[in-house]
Amino acid sequence: MLIALSAVRMAVKNDIIMSGLGERADYDLARFNDTARRELIRLAHENQESAERVRRQRKELTSMTWRLDLSQDQLQDISQLKLRRRVHRRLATALIEAADDDDRVAELVRQAQVAASDEVRRAMRSRLIKLAIDPTDPEYDRRRAERTDMFVNIDLALLKIKADEAAGNGPSDY
Repeated sequence: MLIALSAVRMAVKNDIIMSGLGERADYDLARFNDTARRELIRLAHENQESAERVRRQRKELTSMTWRLDLSQDQLQDISQLKLRRRVHRRLATALIEAADDDDRVAELVRQAQVAASDEVRRAMRSRLIKLAIDPTDPEYDRRRAERTDMFVNIDLALLKIKADEAAGNGPSDY
């Protein structure tokens, strides 16, 4: 459950970053609550599908038990597959319950917002250090918009590539 909740937080965090920097949209709590719920339900469906797949595997293996060529490992797999199915079903149920719990969703979004703020802050600090910008420079204020656009256009594109790859969307053509 902890891994699933972490994946949901990461998806919401990425949505917060993309909406703020990529779309230049205001913080929309309803949108991010929907993102969290959608991700929880998606993961629940994945686990339901996995439970069904494991059930079929176990059924196939169980039907082979009358054969003498079934290895000891395969016999042990029968009980392990039963356990895996039960784990997938319980996780799916817990994820659906979490999606229906407004307080749980709100906490996930709050944690994602903190993580998004931290990530953007670190990225900006790192980028500013690389640029060696002197805030006492007379041109500092005039070039601020230029620096912000550069950050958004370059660094945000890199963040999106990383987020897409982490989400399993494959490498980008960027």
